[in-house]
Amino acid sequence: MGKKKDEKYECGECGLVVVVANPCGCNSCDLVCCGEPMKEI
Repeated sequence: MGKKKDEKYECGECGLVVVVANPCGCNSCDLVCCGEPMKEI
């Protein structure tokens, strides 16, 4: 499924927000912060 350009992800622990600049085509791709998967916002 991968990540798409300009999608935003937030860490539920520290509040870090990540914006995807370069999309990927991975079948399984998790962004992890503070040991937990980041949630799309």
